[in-house]
Parts: sequence; C-alpha cells; structure tokens
Amino acid sequence: YLILGDINFMAKKGLDIKTIQPVLRDVTKRNGWSLCVGAGTSVPALADWYTLVELLIKNNCSKNEIIDIDVYRKMDFSPEAMIQAVQNHMHLSDKEFIGLLSDEIYRPIRTALTAQEWDTFVKIHETEHLSCITKENWATYSGIIDRMFATTSANLMAKVVIDAVHEGVGPRSILSFNVEAVFLTLLNFYYMQTGNSNRVLFDRIANSIHVQKHDRIPYFHCHGVIPINGYSARKGHLASDKLVLTEDNYLELANNSFSWQATSFIDNCMNRRVVFCGVSLTDANMRRWLSWIHANKMAEFKENGLDCKDATEHFWIRKKPNTIQEKIWLEESVAHLGVRLVWIDEWNQTGKVLKRMLGL
Repeated sequence: YLILGDINFMAKKGLDIKTIQPVLRDVTKRNGWSLCVGAGTSVPALADWYTLVELLIKNNCSKNEIIDIDVYRKMDFSPEAMIQAVQNHMHLSDKEFIGLLSDEIYRPIRTALTAQEWDTFVKIHETEHLSCITKENWATYSGIIDRMFATTSANLMAKVVIDAVHEGVGPRSILSFNVEAVFLTLLNFYYMQTGNSNRVLFDRIANSIHVQKHDRIPYFHCHGVIPINGYSARKGHLASDKLVLTEDNYLELANNSFSWQATSFIDNCMNRRVVFCGVSLTDANMRRWLSWIHANKMAEFKENGLDCKDATEHFWIRKKPNTIQEKIWLEESVAHLGVRLVWIDEWNQTGKVLKRMLGL
C-alpha cells in the first residue's frame, strides 16, 4: 500500500501477455480508450534520448570534450538537461539548435535511404493531406517499412490499431510524446492498405488553434514535431514553441498548469482508459498530471461513500525486468497514478499484447 493523507493506494499485480484479458473491449461502448506513445516506440529505427545525447556530443564536440554517455548518465541529469547542456556548450540559438537536432534525429533514416526514398519518406511524414500521396509513394514507403521500421513497436501497434478501427474498437485519440511522426505515417500506411483511397482518418493536431474534425481520430503531438531540415510545415500547423527537448522547454511546460499539452493530456486521461507504450513514466510532468487525476477520482469515491482502494484506469506496456523485486517496485511506483503494468517478454510483443487487450 501507498498512503497519501488519508487515501490508500494499492498496486494491482501486473498482468502479462499470457493473462491479459480484453480490458479495452467494453470501454469502447462508453468513453473509449486512448493510446499514448513515446520515443521508445521508434527504437531501433531512431535513437532513444540518451543515444541522441551521445550522438550530439560525439558529432559536434571536439575530441577532448567528449564524455562517455554512461559516465554522464551516472550524474543523474535528465535527458532534457543533457540536451540543454549541449546547446549551452555550443552557444547556439534555439533556431540553430533545432536545425542541429533535426539532423541528428533523422540521420539514421536519411543515411539508410536513397535520395528518392528519402524524398518519399519526407513527403509522407510531413503531409497534412494524404490525397497528394501516390500509389508509387506508398509502394516505396512499404519498402522503407520493411527495411527501417519492421521491428519497431510503432509498426507492430499500427497494424493492430487499424484492425481495431475496422472492428469498431479503435482508439478515440492518440497522444504522442515523440518529436517525430513515424507512428502517424505507419498508421496512415496501414489504413491506406485496407483500401481507403487516401481518406484522412487521423487529425494531426500540433497546437490549440487546429480545428478538430468530428469524423477523425485526433492525433496530439504533445511535444511538438521537430521539422525536417529543408522542409517547412504548412501554415497554421507550426508548433516550434511546443517542442519539449531541452530543459528550458521542459521547465517552461512544468510551470504552466494550463498549457495546451497539459489540458490535452488531462482531458484524455480523465475521460478514457489510456494505454502507455514507449514511455518511461519517469517524466515529472506526466506523473504530476496523472497524480492529480487519480487523487481526485479517489477522493470522489470516498466522498460518495464508495470503498475503493485499487482503482486503476490506465495500462503501461513495459518489458519485464530481470527480478521479482524490480517488478514489485515498478508496480508500486505507479500505483498512485492509477496505472497498472502489462508485462511483455520482448518489445516485439507490443502488437500482440495490444491485440489481446482489444479482444481481436
């Protein structure tokens, strides 16, 4: 148990791929469910945050300034603080640093593709209107998936999400804490593959002025989308101020309880069950928002005379740790956030476990 004031939180034992039930099936008849993805869903095609820090230092600092990433991590700075340190060290403006970040983030894809494949990737990644994507573009992108994204959680889950849409149990929204749109492009690809003639299913939302379409699934870029160098976002969809990469960005968001990101996240988590994947749940902002929501719900149970000590609304798909002790303490560390673990043996099981959660 975790005791906060006079409210008790009891961690529910984590589920696993063998015991998971269709926990998302029935909720579709009510407020539905949402999917929240983080940078981990794009690994290994793209670098994780610490690898990104390592690459930034390695490729942009002199040899005598390079620090071993494992040594740096032991200093206990967050990835945002490390990325901020690189910007400070290089004395770059925000605009200049965003350009540098763009080069490093998309480099693994760009260097693996031909010039024609890269142009196709950019076209699909940046588009707001799928009608401009040709059959030849999609055919090229299919090859890119096979080479670059086949084993990513993003690819494995995208297939399941589109199957769920066709079965009437698709998500009501998707929350992305990535700074790229790889998962969105994969969703669009598999939706197109089912014969939808480039009809737009996902409404790409990067700021508060975007008007949501009622017949689309909103896809919230909660941490913005870093632009690909040489290409500019369509007018009305720019969101440079929404990028959360450096500690400056992160702390600015932390000090604003009514930011667009906060209100979008809180609204979804209050009204739906959320499945988290590719996130560490160590993000202080995310934990703060989830804690508010769950503490409020528990207080309302008590106020209404309902004895509820283990209410969990949300699920976190995570690779099983090596020891029972690690499992226990991970489960306890999110009990007060209303989150229950769903353990998988390997990351290639993300699609399979999501499918079982949906009863597909």
